[in-house]
Amino acid sequence: MISVRCPQCDKIALKASGAVNRARKIGAPIYCGRICAGLGRRKGKTSKQLKAEKAAYDRRLRAVRGYEIRAKKRAAFARDYDPDKASIYRRCRMHLHVAYCQRPEYRAWKQEYDRRYRANNIYGPFAEAYLALFDVEREVAARATDYEIRMMNDTINKAHKRKVQYAQSTGQQADRR
Repeated sequence: MISVRCPQCDKIALKASGAVNRARKIGAPIYCGRICAGLGRRKGKTSKQLKAEKAAYDRRLRAVRGYEIRAKKRAAFARDYDPDKASIYRRCRMHLHVAYCQRPEYRAWKQEYDRRYRANNIYGPFAEAYLALFDVEREVAARATDYEIRMMNDTINKAHKRKVQYAQSTGQQADRR
């Protein structure tokens, strides 16, 4: 048995001479026990850092071998996909989809999504301005009746008013309703 100092906890431990010689030969550290060995293998990085490094690695891999990866995925899909099984599965779950689409929160989300989608398709970069104007018009319509709006804009009996003005300007008698 040989006494060695643990690089993790700095304690002195007795280890078999064969294990010590083998570790020195390959340049591996010698720990006092399993706990220190596990702690010694840690890299001292948070899970957030590890995930960011993995994401960067995956991006580099896809940039270099993207075509090869996509080809393998396509081949696996073609090998495993059974249209009949998929159709049966979709049919069995259809009632769940219908129930989901009937939920009030989904309907509210879908209504807003469709509104923005149509505005972007029709007005493009001016979609936000259109939506703001539409909201203002909706608010005005909610607060006032059509009659009140026409009175404010002076468009009630517009045709009759024009006839009267024309008759006065030409000196004719306007027919009264």
